[in-house]
Amino acid sequence: MPKSVCVIGGGVAGMQVATVLGSLGVPSLLVERSPALGGRVTKLSRTFPFFNDDGFNDGMEFTTTLESGLRAQAMTDVHLGATVVGLQGDFPDFTVTLSDGSSSEVGAVVVSTGFEPFDPTSLGEYGYGVYPNVITASELEWMLNPRGPTKGELIRPSDGKKATRLGIVFCVGSRNRRIGAPFCSRICCSFSTKQADTVMMRNPDAYVACFYMDVRTYDRGFEEMYSLAQDRGVKYIRGRVSLCKQVPDGSIAIRAENTLISKPFWAEFDIVSLSTGMRPCSDVEKLSAVLGIGRSPDGFFMCREWFRHPHDATRDGIFIAGCATGMKPIRNCMIDGASVAARATALLRKAGAL
Repeated sequence: MPKSVCVIGGGVAGMQVATVLGSLGVPSLLVERSPALGGRVTKLSRTFPFFNDDGFNDGMEFTTTLESGLRAQAMTDVHLGATVVGLQGDFPDFTVTLSDGSSSEVGAVVVSTGFEPFDPTSLGEYGYGVYPNVITASELEWMLNPRGPTKGELIRPSDGKKATRLGIVFCVGSRNRRIGAPFCSRICCSFSTKQADTVMMRNPDAYVACFYMDVRTYDRGFEEMYSLAQDRGVKYIRGRVSLCKQVPDGSIAIRAENTLISKPFWAEFDIVSLSTGMRPCSDVEKLSAVLGIGRSPDGFFMCREWFRHPHDATRDGIFIAGCATGMKPIRNCMIDGASVAARATALLRKAGAL
């Protein structure tokens, strides 16, 4: 009987791993700590880039389709509301123990635990957690989602009034040596540009300004999306925001320096969104100890060989997919999932476990 593969994390990468394993005739045990599959993608109001999007726009639509394919192949044992608390043995004879007390013999383990957005509360200059109209990019995304609390309308949290002036601050919690985060989180510029474009698309009379260090839209279609946002009227101001301050009517005044023209900038917005950087999953330290695998200096899980085996963890028989190794767009997470499934299957066959 073929050995199962334990997949930790049921976001898009984890579901892709399990689905491709099933297509290769390999059973899997999918462990997800939340009560549902899909991860953070389920709350996306709009996926990006916008060309050749396979008909998927809403994130829930995409994850629902992915989950339907996963369950249709009937090769995956899904455990929701569970975590991995123990791993014994060596490749290809592992025993994995879950938080519900059950244990299973598996041939390999895949870590696809995703990421956590940076909590900007500690950066007092932005006023997050103090001023209700300062929100994070994740909160803005849910607000823009027709399934969200405002039915897709841009509404000021403080008083429920319609918002037409939106300020977006890039690189909050990324590229910041002062807080120990010198790295770029890779998707934030594109993610927030998508949000800015969405606001302008729905309300051409809105005023949307993005404050940036450098705009890094590195993947296919992302630069085109950046150009589209500018064509729609989104303003890009190069400069670090030094202060967000609430004025008497609840609006948020932003103070910054426009470094392209060496002049100070001061303007008021109905809402200010902080484009927060990304961090490893919240239990990364605990899971690293349980699995016996290493982490990179940025805190994400470390691969054994960056070029030749980018999906192999530092312990034989354990693999890494999706944002568990660092931030990636959805498409790259899907590519990761298929690659990891093929890699694990090949090594299990070589070891005689299939």
